[in-house]
Amino acid sequence: MGSFSKRPGETLQGIERRLAVTMGVITLVFLLILLYFWHLQVLQHSRYQKLADNNRIRLVEMKATRGIITDRNGVILADSSPEYSIALIPEDMDKDREGQILSLARLLGRDPKEAVALFKGSSSGAPYRAVRIFEHLEDVEVALFEADQERFPGSRLVVVPRRYYPYGQVAAHLLGYVGEISRAQLDSGRYEGIRKGDTVGKYALELAYDRFLTGRDGGRQVEVDARGRELNILGATEPVPGANLTLTIDLRLQKALEQELSGMRGAGVFLDATTGEVLAMVSTPAFDPNEFSLRLTDERWNEIILDPGHPLQSRAVQGMYPPGSTFKVVTAIAALMEGAIDPDERLLCSGGYSYGKRVYRDWKPQGHGKVDLQRAVVESCDVYFYQVGERMGIDAMARWASALGLGRKTGIDIPGEAVGLVPSPDWKLNSRGEVWFPGETLSAAIGQGYVLVTPLQLAALYATVARRGVQMDPFIVSRCEDVKGQELYRRDPAVRRESEIGQEVWDRIVKALEGVVSDDRGTGRIARISGIPVAGKTGTSQVVRLQESVAGGEGNIPYELKDHAWFAAFAPVDRPRVAAAVVVEHGGHGSSAAAPIVARMFKRYAEYYPENISGAVEAGGAR
Repeated sequence: MGSFSKRPGETLQGIERRLAVTMGVITLVFLLILLYFWHLQVLQHSRYQKLADNNRIRLVEMKATRGIITDRNGVILADSSPEYSIALIPEDMDKDREGQILSLARLLGRDPKEAVALFKGSSSGAPYRAVRIFEHLEDVEVALFEADQERFPGSRLVVVPRRYYPYGQVAAHLLGYVGEISRAQLDSGRYEGIRKGDTVGKYALELAYDRFLTGRDGGRQVEVDARGRELNILGATEPVPGANLTLTIDLRLQKALEQELSGMRGAGVFLDATTGEVLAMVSTPAFDPNEFSLRLTDERWNEIILDPGHPLQSRAVQGMYPPGSTFKVVTAIAALMEGAIDPDERLLCSGGYSYGKRVYRDWKPQGHGKVDLQRAVVESCDVYFYQVGERMGIDAMARWASALGLGRKTGIDIPGEAVGLVPSPDWKLNSRGEVWFPGETLSAAIGQGYVLVTPLQLAALYATVARRGVQMDPFIVSRCEDVKGQELYRRDPAVRRESEIGQEVWDRIVKALEGVVSDDRGTGRIARISGIPVAGKTGTSQVVRLQESVAGGEGNIPYELKDHAWFAAFAPVDRPRVAAAVVVEHGGHGSSAAAPIVARMFKRYAEYYPENISGAVEAGGAR
């Protein structure tokens, strides 16, 4: 206080003035302090209260399990199993967070790179949200962590449900797989309540029915100490599991068909001809959806997508192939309905048909002689159908193909279905800017040229023939129920349309298709089964027109240039219950590569559903 001592020559008024200034400064300082306290305690009260609560109370997520998927008999095809992960809460960690992750990686014997990347990618902007950095822990890893957890502040062991497919690759293209939600999915607005890092359906049924399969997460409100250790549970909301799906497929048939196509590239579809239910649908090669549940590495992902067999492609619904001679049933129906042919008229086949400057060859070089519609279908005479196509014209052929369901999606309840192609002059002009050449009609008449179908479309076509014009919508999911058994979704068989094709036409067509299998000269006679009358049609679709010029015959044709082999059929003929289509890529001939597969599968069907098949199935099966 010496400053307030009287200065030389200073008057009393001067001292009072200095004292007043000092008091004013002190008062101002106190006012500023009070103002700051008011700012903290009043204006910023909510913010600091929240921060304080976060330091004391945390919400710990409890992940909901995904709904179960079963086959028609209740066999579980997709389930969830609990597994341990290590998660970090950024706010509770030491300052050297990356160093802590490296120490954890050393403890577990894991590569730290992915963990560091995961943490950096997920922790920004969410300091109190747990980030899972080490997943799918082995028992020994859990033990190591629990014994040393005190060294890693902010870390915790969490239990999360992991999608599990008990049969591995079986039905992979139907079930699909799950994975972390992508930025595009988040931005789509279709995933309410889903956050970055959450798991959603990514493919096939897992994607199509994600809204049912995804449950509702719960959580525990816990009190924690300064290091993030739980002290007390203040409350909890239990998670709600996702709803369960029941499929139409029969796992026994699905596995049998996958075994039949094992080691090949191809696809097969088996439908209940009376309902449209998919009994089995296979695409080979396949993939193991369990790999995707384990978070694929970049290296493994590249291996899969660069695989020349394209295992992620569902050939059954996405693969488009020329149908070959299986399409002749469409040509025959169209020609009969258009009055372009008399079914009893016999047309000459001498092994080729000259049209314009080209000779269109028959698969049988010496020819079939004079054949009517029945023999032309039974022996798959190309020359007969060249002439029929020429008489009828491409527009009529395209119109009836469309009426029978080709060239458009079947509407099956999994995403990504291909449309196929029913060509016409208008299509070619609009899509390719080219005019239609008359010779192209001849190629289309035997299912070559621009005609493309998927195996599903062909199976649905033969189911329509089996039902004599009644088209059923194919589907895979029949029912969806929540955990309390309440039905959320149900799919009943539905007729898409009934054709205007007369019964006399169906009588001709069905009889001819039955002859393909039952007649000793039928191209599909290898599919004959004792006790089960089968109707079907073989198909051999050319990849390129070079076989006749390859030295050494078919044996010297490179694999990728060999023909695709088809067989489409239904059974029993008089009371159809099942329809099928199988394609074997580069399999050669439909009669030898595809027809035996369908026959053996029909026999399996008869074993599992004897009440649906008239007559007994004798030992020996397909001949």
